Amino acid sequence: MSSSIPTEHDVELRAQRRQVVLRHVRARRASSLARKSAVARTAVLLRSTSYHEAR
Repeated sequence: MSSSIPTEHDVELRAQRRQVVLRHVRARRASSLARKSAVARTAVLLRSTSYHEAR
């Protein structure tokens, strides 16, 4: 098994790949947070509506 020293190009490619992966992870987290916030807002609106209808 030969272990070669990574070239500057390999290191650069790995860094670029890492940035892309991190960007995707952040986008997924932001999307998940936005979805949870929307669900929470909807729940509040529904509770508010049913509260006012009950009075």
